[in-house]
Amino acid sequence: MTIVTSYDFESDTWTNHTGEPSARQAWREAVAAIAAKAKETLPECNGRVDKAVAIVLAGDVELLDGGKAKVGSQSNGTTQYFVVNGTCACALHQAA
Repeated sequence: MTIVTSYDFESDTWTNHTGEPSARQAWREAVAAIAAKAKETLPECNGRVDKAVAIVLAGDVELLDGGKAKVGSQSNGTTQYFVVNGTCACALHQAA
């Protein structure tokens, strides 16, 4: 019997011994690359891009059918918002 005392999500050492990036690492790198392109294209939105990255990496975005998404509120743990056609009812989107 083996006891696992720790698991390093960054290196995925428990399940990945091939030297290849873990799925988690690849996901984070893909999010970072997209964020960098967004910041370059829309420099006036850099703060919003950073907030979006934090929400995505926290796992608070769920893509739905039909190009919609469900996003967890960052100020209220029980509230969720739906993004439909690029529009959201959250306070941050309304302020934009």
